[in-house]
This record gives sequence, structure tokens and C-alpha cells, in this order.
Amino acid sequence: MVGQLIRFGGVGGMATLVHVIVAMMMRGTFGFSPLQANFTGFASALLFSYLGHAYWTFGKGLSREAQFLRFLFVALVGLVISSGAVLLLDVGLGLDFGIAMLAVAVLVPTATYLALRFWVFETTSPREDTDWLGLGLSGALALAVLALFWGRTVNHDTAWYLIATREWLDGAALYVDLIEVNPPLNFYFTLPAIGLADLFGFSDTNGAYLTLALLFFLILCWCSTITREELGFSNNRHAFMLGGIAVALVLPALQNFGQREQVMVILAMPWLLGELASTPAPLRRQMTRAAVAALGICLKPYFVLFPLALTMLQVLRQRSPRPFFSVANLTFLAVGLGYIGYVLVVHPAYLSQIVPMAREVYGAYGSSVEIMFNRIAIEILLALVLAPVVLSRCPRYPDVDLFAAMALAGLGSYFLQGTGFAYHAIPFRVFALIAFFFVIIRSSQPKSVLITTSIAAAILMAINIERGFYHNYSAQQIAHVAQDLGRVDSLMVLSSHVDAGPSAAIASGARWVSRYPANWLVPGALNRLEKTNCANEPTTCAHLEAIAERNRADNLADIATSHPDLLVFDLNAGYFDEPGFSWETFMAQDPEWSETIKNYREIGKTQRYIYYHYTPEPQKGLVRENRLEAGSAAF
Repeated sequence: MVGQLIRFGGVGGMATLVHVIVAMMMRGTFGFSPLQANFTGFASALLFSYLGHAYWTFGKGLSREAQFLRFLFVALVGLVISSGAVLLLDVGLGLDFGIAMLAVAVLVPTATYLALRFWVFETTSPREDTDWLGLGLSGALALAVLALFWGRTVNHDTAWYLIATREWLDGAALYVDLIEVNPPLNFYFTLPAIGLADLFGFSDTNGAYLTLALLFFLILCWCSTITREELGFSNNRHAFMLGGIAVALVLPALQNFGQREQVMVILAMPWLLGELASTPAPLRRQMTRAAVAALGICLKPYFVLFPLALTMLQVLRQRSPRPFFSVANLTFLAVGLGYIGYVLVVHPAYLSQIVPMAREVYGAYGSSVEIMFNRIAIEILLALVLAPVVLSRCPRYPDVDLFAAMALAGLGSYFLQGTGFAYHAIPFRVFALIAFFFVIIRSSQPKSVLITTSIAAAILMAINIERGFYHNYSAQQIAHVAQDLGRVDSLMVLSSHVDAGPSAAIASGARWVSRYPANWLVPGALNRLEKTNCANEPTTCAHLEAIAERNRADNLADIATSHPDLLVFDLNAGYFDEPGFSWETFMAQDPEWSETIKNYREIGKTQRYIYYHYTPEPQKGLVRENRLEAGSAAF
């Protein structure tokens, strides 16, 4: 026993030394984030540790596959412990990174020895029904995703939900004090991110990434169980498909990680895989999978296309209307009706006020079909070229058909939303990739089909990688000005672009004081007014003017109440049909504007924005005092 402890200490000490040295080098030399540096150190020490303990500490050798899987599981738990220590001490408490690594060096070896001694290298055979391969792969993939995104800029929609959800928790009323076009489930899905951020003391952005990584892990574990137990995949096919699902869920969302489209496809994966089983799962499993998928589908009404597409596919296969009344569809219906009822009772303003206004004005954010097609033309053409090759040279498979139908539904959702926003195409890209992966794992496929499909999948992955991660230059510019001012506690941006405001508030550490993520009521109202003959349609014009006036009055109230330290006007008149729109001119139409703005002075102007700083001294109107150099326009 004593000798074993000494040997364990020797191997563990060397492995820990490798871990710490590599992590410190990655942190100090290459500038990795604490979590990324720790993960790199962990990966470097993993193989050394396994070989040393197997051959020297416990003398078992590399005798069984299950031995390594259990070792990998223990190592992943150790990674969770070490990462938790790093997050808590370095990120949460702001202590030196070396102190965090010292805590790792104490906590991890203690827990690891007990697990290795009494479980990994013990002589009892492991249980046959434990999916260690799936568990290990799911954990490793989820941690890789967390390390990949940790500390990165979050997309602007997620930034708004993080800000608005905090305001909601602090007492603001959804759809009254916070004017948002999307249904309330988006805010509820943001609650875990806020809770984790508060629990561990790190940023809300990282709380969102941790929440998504945990969801990613749970869904991958669930998918792993389905592919192994119900689809009967071999270990190799099992591992390949699990990795393929992970890649498909992440790569198309690199720029928009955490968007509603990505959350929907993640939640829908167990349901879709379960539909591939030749024998239906027990009723409880079917209902559970459908209920989880329904939560994702309820994020947007357009997502109803996905169960509809699957139902139509099953109707064609069975030549019967029975699939319309499947367990999954009845569950979708129950969850959907329950959700609508909940919104009616708890958030009545959404259906009574927001939805009617959105129908009137949100069309301003639309794009032409030609523009929308051009934005994803390469992927569409690739899928159209590949589909006949696959279908003509190989038998039809339920898995390929199903995910091809989901890709078509994703394409329909993209075009129906009508905006051409990149994240609206995420489901199409995800399901197209998964369909290709299912073709590849079919060992009976002709080589020509496998090669063609592999090339197509590689091209799709390369296209998504080339897009890169999310960057928001507008937010960086505004945050830069805020930092130059010294201390900016509050911020408001008058813009029709969502990326201009909430992201800038998070980047600058300022409080967002507008009830809107962007002034989304104004473009549509003014565009329709320009096209309407008010002499013939006075009621319509009065209604549209009231919508624009509501947005203007809300802006005035927010400025008068909060006195944002930095007030920004966007010169980019996005989504307005008439060029030259000015937010200053629009706001000045209210007689209270001059009084509201009297304590602000202009401190600079760039090609995109005009900046005003709040000063408590009374001013006679807007005082212009440029403090930005002309070159600032190049931000």
C-alpha cells in the first residue's frame, strides 16, 4: 500500500508537473485563456498518466478496453474539478493564475487516486450496459466546446437576452418594460446562464457558454445511448456518428453560438435519432424526447416546419395518415398549447401588443429572395448536386432520408423568415452535414458515393470554418469611446441594428438603459407611411404614426429616467427605404426632446456614430465638443 502510494505520487507528480508546465507556458507564452491553458495541460498529461499508472503504479498493463474508458472518465472528472478551481480562483475571485494551478495540484491527485485504486484498476469486470465510450466522448467534446468559446465575444442577440433577463430578474416586466419581438421562452432559456454566472462569479457571457456546454454534454450522452442501444451501432460507427453530430452542431454556429436555431437543433437531436429505430421506443421515452424537442420548436413558430416535414416523410413511407397522430406529434401539440396558454396568462402583453405591432412593422427587416439565396448559394448548390448521386447509386436509408427532410425544412424556415440573417440557416447546415455523415458510415456504399459525400462534407465544414467566430466591430468602436471617457456606467444607442447596442454595453461593462435591443418599431412604421396614401387611408397612417411615436416616447422616457453617460446616434440608416434618415431629427419631432437632451454635449463623430456625453451642468441645447480625432472613423 505504501509502495503503491509512493509510485502513484511519482507518476502523479510527473503528470501534474507536465500539466502545470504546459498550462503555464500556454498561458504566459501564447496568451491562452485560463480555461484553454488548463485544458491543454490536461491533454498533455493524460497519456503519460495512464501509461504510468497502468504499468507502474498498479501493475495492470493495458489489459482491457474498459480500463482505459474508466480511466478517461476519471480524468474527465478531474478536468471538471481542475477547471472549476481555475474558474473560481482565477476568473471568479481574480487571484493569480499560479495560485489556481496550485489548488489544481492538490485537489485532482487526491480524487484521482481513490478512483483509480478502487474502481479503474480493480479486478471486477465492468457492467456491460455502461456506455463509457459515449460518456467519455460526450464529456471530452463538451469540454472542447467550452474551451473553444470561453471568453469570446457573444453574438448580439444572446447579448441582449443576457441583459434583458437580468433586468427581468430585477423586476422589469417582459413586453412592457422590455420590448422584444420574440416569445418569452428565449428569456427562460437564458436563466441558467445568469444563475451559473452568479454562482461561480464569472461573466454572464461565460455563463451562457457554460450552460450551452452542459446542454451539449447531456444531449450528446443521450444521443450516444440511442445510437448504441436502439440503432445498434458498432463502437467505431458509434464514435464516428457522435463526433459527427458534435461537429455538425458546432461548426455552422461558430459565428452565432447560442442562437435560437442552434438551441433548437440541439434539443431536437434525441427525438430525431429515436425516430430512426426500427422498433419504437417505450411510450415514456418517445414522449420525453418529443417534449424536449418541443421546447426548442417553441422558440420560434417557424420551427413547426421540422415536425411537419418528418410527419410528411413518414406519411409517404407508410402511405397512411397515421403519422399525423403519432406520440411525438401529440406531445408537440400538448406542449405547444400549454406554452401558448402560459404566455396568455403570464405574459399577455406579448400576444396582445407585441405580436400585432410586429405584424405591422417587422417586414422592414426582410431581404429579397435573391439576396437570401446568394448568402447560402454554395451550400444549396452542393446539396442539389450531391443528392441525385447518392440517391441513384445506393439504397434509400431512413437516416439519410430523415435528415435530408430536416435539411429541406431548415431551408424552408430560412426563406420563410425572410431576413437572410446568417443564423437562420443554421438548421439547414446542421442537418445537411448530419445527412452526409450518415451516408459516410454506410459501409455498403459504393466508393464513388463515399468519396463524393466525404468531399461534400469537407467542403461544407470548410465553408463554416472559414466564416470564423463572431466579431462585432460596432460594439468594439463604442466600447473604445467609452473607455476613453474613463468611467461610463450606462449606455444607450439609438439604432435600428441590434448589434450596435447590447453588445457594446457588454464590451464596455456599461449598463444598457434602453427597453429595446434596437429601435425595431421605427423602420417598418416609417417605410409603410412613405408608401401609404394617408388621404385615402387615414386610419392606417394614424396607426403607423402611433407605433413610431411609441418608440420615440419610450426613448425619451429611458433617457430622462436613466441619464445614460454615453448616448450614441447611429448614422447607418439600416432598414429604412428612404436614405438619409436621422435619429436626431426623428427624436426632435417630440417637443420634450430639447429639454431631455439639454445636458448632453457632443464629444465626437465617426463615419458610423455620433457620441454624446452626459454632464450634470445645464446646457443650452446640444453642445458640440469634438474629442475624437478624425481618424476615429477607421475603428
